[in-house]
Amino acid sequence: MGDITFEQAWNFGGPLMWVLAFFSVMGLAVMFYLWYSQRRGICVPDAVSRIRAAKDPAAEGGRIADRMMASVDWLADIAAIAPLVGLLGTVLGMFRAFGGIASDVAAGAKPVVLAQGVSQAIVTTIFGLVVAIPALLAHAFFRRRAQRRIAEIEELA
Repeated sequence: MGDITFEQAWNFGGPLMWVLAFFSVMGLAVMFYLWYSQRRGICVPDAVSRIRAAKDPAAEGGRIADRMMASVDWLADIAAIAPLVGLLGTVLGMFRAFGGIASDVAAGAKPVVLAQGVSQAIVTTIFGLVVAIPALLAHAFFRRRAQRRIAEIEELA
C-alpha cells in the first residue's frame, strides 16, 4: 500500500476541503483570540471596573458573562458543523462512486470509478473530524476557563 500525500488527499476531497479549511482557520483564530482575551490580567480588571462604573452592576455583570460564554460557543459551532461537512463529502463521494458505476455498466464497471468516489468520502470524513475534535477540546478548555474568570469577576466585584 502506497502512502497518500496531503495534496492527493486534498484533491480527492474536492471543493468541500475549502470549507473545512475555512473552519480550521476560523477555529484557530478563535482559539488565539480566547487565549489572549481570557487572560486574568486582561479580562478580570477590565470587567470589574466596568461593573463598578455601571448604573446596574448586576446587569452589566450578566452582559459580560454572556459575551465571554458566547465567544467560546464559536468553537462548539465549528465542532458541530465540521463533521457535517465531512458527512456531506461522504454522501457526495458515494453518490459519485455509485453514479459512475451506474453510468459505466454497459462498458463494465471499472474499480477506478468506485475508488475515486470512496476516496472523496473517506478524505472529507477524516478532515471533518480533524477539524472538529480539536475545536471541541478547545471549547471544553475555554468554557471552563471562562467560568473560572466569571467566578473571579463576581468575587472581586
